Amino acid sequence: MSMIVAELNAKGRVTVNELADQLNVSKVTIRRDLDALSRENKLVIVHGGGIKPNFTLYEAPYSHRNSIYIQEKQRVGMKAVELIQDYDVIALGVGTTTIQIANHLFNKKNLTIITGCIQVLNSLIERKKSGYFTGKLIFLGGEIDTDQMFASGSMTIELLEKFHIDKAFIGANGYSIADGITTYDIDEGNVLKKMLQRSNKVHVVIDHSKINVKSMYRYAEYNDVDYVICNEDSPQEWKDKLAQEGVGWVIA
Repeated sequence: MSMIVAELNAKGRVTVNELADQLNVSKVTIRRDLDALSRENKLVIVHGGGIKPNFTLYEAPYSHRNSIYIQEKQRVGMKAVELIQDYDVIALGVGTTTIQIANHLFNKKNLTIITGCIQVLNSLIERKKSGYFTGKLIFLGGEIDTDQMFASGSMTIELLEKFHIDKAFIGANGYSIADGITTYDIDEGNVLKKMLQRSNKVHVVIDHSKINVKSMYRYAEYNDVDYVICNEDSPQEWKDKLAQEGVGWVIA
């Protein structure tokens, strides 16, 4: 179990599948070891693996998170692009998954794209200049968080209030039926909440590590969105509830 602890300390999060491959043991063995570590309060069990006990209380800088589960995030981004139509007014929230929407946006005409995320904006500028799409880019100004690379505050929220958005694509640090949609940062959460309120259709874009995880600040209920786009299916026990509430789960 020492190797699991070392991996946990390095990344803050481990998955059953990756550990089984790395250690060349069965998933049953890994789950048993994770359960043992959980009893020793060395990790918290989440869907598909485990996290450090305090991992959900803070967030690593954007640049550190960008390469984690990169292939899964790319798949989610590409699936989200399929849902964007010519002439859409779309909003992209902050996050290392939403940037994959920008990175894979192509063959779209006359879009209006609204974002307060600096990295997303930079990607969109380069792709627009390269001819991958046409349209307008609108940056939501405000106070800049230089670690997480987004704008927030009263100015950002006031600007959002002026727009009627067709489709929003927002990230989350956790999504669960019990605890809703959560983030680490209150300011970010307030911007995402307003983005959600101003949008006709709302899509949460997450990788599998965010399923059934909660972090500090709940900015929406699980059924405040229309779709969840994820690289894995929802937990079996959620399916009836999601269907009853009209939340679609799109597998990338």
